[in-house]
Amino acid sequence: MRFFPHIALAPIMCLAQAPAPAISFEKTHHDFGRMEDGQKASHRFKVVNRGTAILEIKEIIPSCGCSYSIAGQNSLKPGEETFIEVVFDPGGMTGNIQKTVAVRSNDPKNEEVILTFEATVVREIMPSSTYAIFSGVTRTGPAISKTIRLESGDGQPIVVTDTKTPGAPYLSCNPQQQGNDVILNISLDGKLLPPKINQGTDNLAVRTASKKVPVLHFQIHWEVQPAILAEPEWVSWLGAAAGKEQRATITLKHPQGKSFRILDAKSSSSILRASGITKNSTAEHKFEVILSAKAKAGAHREVLTLKLDDPEQQSLEIPIVAVLQ
Repeated sequence: MRFFPHIALAPIMCLAQAPAPAISFEKTHHDFGRMEDGQKASHRFKVVNRGTAILEIKEIIPSCGCSYSIAGQNSLKPGEETFIEVVFDPGGMTGNIQKTVAVRSNDPKNEEVILTFEATVVREIMPSSTYAIFSGVTRTGPAISKTIRLESGDGQPIVVTDTKTPGAPYLSCNPQQQGNDVILNISLDGKLLPPKINQGTDNLAVRTASKKVPVLHFQIHWEVQPAILAEPEWVSWLGAAAGKEQRATITLKHPQGKSFRILDAKSSSSILRASGITKNSTAEHKFEVILSAKAKAGAHREVLTLKLDDPEQQSLEIPIVAVLQ
């Protein structure tokens, strides 16, 4: 008789996996394609529970511009399916739009699924901008221009019937047809700007033959370039010691090299004064701003106001900031 050595057989334990839900979408992205402003569209995302336990759809969070509804129950047995219908309203939007819908469930491996959709939203008339900015305007130079394109969104020619800039004789608008689009050539004549006003905002109203978009409004911002430039534009002494006189040099220049005079200098406080100012007519002036040693510890905000004889700029303010310790 043959004897075999004893072999100990370790017990084999099979751990059964606990039942769990598994959320699955047929697809997670949809492209609505080209849409007109004001046109709503919807799409149904198919969702299936491919797990072994009940799937609970806990929360659906859409981004702005869309809403949702569920066709059926929020609770799905294994193998059951439903649809999450997303409705997109592009009102007030133009261009390529992308939105999301977050779906949260009790799937332990995929607690949040992000559904996405996109659309190209067009309007009958699509401006390239709703405003124009004119910076560095001079009161003596030639008129300067900006352009805004009105793009046709329906493939039909845009017809501009009238343009108006109420209360702004220094502004003009000349529409130019370019295929189905229109180019608005906006001009600003600095010589017609109101005196002593160096910045402003006006409205440009453009009337069209469109029934959907009969009037377009544009904001026109403008700012006059200072005739006299200060360097630095403001003076600061931060962390300086109280009880000690502080000095800074200011240079005034005319950008076109024209001569001018400083007629007077006034400070907002007795602790601040200007020194070295002459009444000579020249294109560049240098002088000192002096903060008195009598200035107490703490924060000080003062202004030095200069009176000039330049016809384009008769005064100039230089802010002064001091934080003394």
